[in-house]
Amino acid sequence: MNFPIKEIRRHTVRLNNNDLLNGRVIKNINDLKILMENHVFAVWDFMSLVKSLQHFLCRTSNCWLPQDYNSQRSKSARLINEIILSEETDIDMDKINVVSHFDLYCLAMGEIGADVQPIRTWISKLQDKPISTQLDNSLVPKASQKFVKKTFEFISTNKPHILAAAFAFGREKIIPDMFLKLQSELNISKVSCPRLFYYLERHIEVDAEEHGPASLALVEDLCENDPLWISEAKNVAIEAINARIEFWDDITDLINVSYENV
Repeated sequence: MNFPIKEIRRHTVRLNNNDLLNGRVIKNINDLKILMENHVFAVWDFMSLVKSLQHFLCRTSNCWLPQDYNSQRSKSARLINEIILSEETDIDMDKINVVSHFDLYCLAMGEIGADVQPIRTWISKLQDKPISTQLDNSLVPKASQKFVKKTFEFISTNKPHILAAAFAFGREKIIPDMFLKLQSELNISKVSCPRLFYYLERHIEVDAEEHGPASLALVEDLCENDPLWISEAKNVAIEAINARIEFWDDITDLINVSYENV
């Protein structure tokens, strides 16, 4: 199957040229705090997206039944299980303990003095009410609200090929380049921000070498050579990338406003 990568790549180039990733916006620790206090919600909703994909590829119930998968579908299932393994239970910096990437990110926020309480409090409230009733909440920054809403629009379709497109092109295939730029432009080192450095390093290493390339095969697998599904997946891929661009632009505006209020 010839997936329309070229059309999608134009939007990826726009994302990689965004001011937020190119040293023109984040100039000090306070700017980094604003970025992380917003971006942590995207770190969280990534897990909802990948868990939704796992539901379709690796169905579970009280009675396990073997899946009648072909070779590629088995690889797709393995990819999702591997990603969830590393996201939920990765090896920590000390090479002994285990930590989720979400918790690692929150620890990195604490490392630079960013406020982690809103995301923690908001997640605790999700135990009682569905996500749809919680997004318009003072605990969730406006920029993050829009981004998370878009993620859950994809999830609510219950269409595996749409989930795969949002996951692959809105997350896995863009994260290595995105984080490499952040790591370079912010001059983040093991000494200055060890946990944030480790978080970025793990995503760059795993996503660039393994998960990113494999995620395209996942999209192709779940589109099943259906022209309509391929078209839907392409459109969702572009939507997901543009949602990230808008998210970065909104965070840039917040950082610029913070200077006006000084």
